[in-house]
Amino acid sequence: MRGSRAMELPEDFWIPVPLDTNNITALSPFLVPQDHLGNLSLFYGMAALMFIFFIFGTAINVLTIATTIQYKKLRSHLNYILVNLAVSNLLVACAGSFTAFVSFAARYFIFGTLGCKVEGFFGNAWRYGEPVVSRCGSA
Repeated sequence: MRGSRAMELPEDFWIPVPLDTNNITALSPFLVPQDHLGNLSLFYGMAALMFIFFIFGTAINVLTIATTIQYKKLRSHLNYILVNLAVSNLLVACAGSFTAFVSFAARYFIFGTLGCKVEGFFGNAWRYGEPVVSRCGSA
């Protein structure tokens, strides 16, 4: 393993499970189910929890946005901050929670490495927008 060029792992790289293979890509979270990390009930339980977050997060934020659009009395500067947060949370619920639901249900990240990078970028960008809006609104 040490002389292999295909591995390219640092010397102090730690993997939390014993590996029965010399091929580390056989356990890639983008290629095969990660059943060595937990049992099926753990994965499906987390998938159910993420699905609940997706459903309720989407519903609550859509209702917040729709209510503000429908009633003109709610269109104040402070409520625009609330709507901005609702839009941000809606994007996180739709993209982040749904992606996590699908990944837990499949037991690996089926969207590949590019999907991981895209989801991570947008998830962090939207989450970063929330504290910025919160700080600006409380000032």
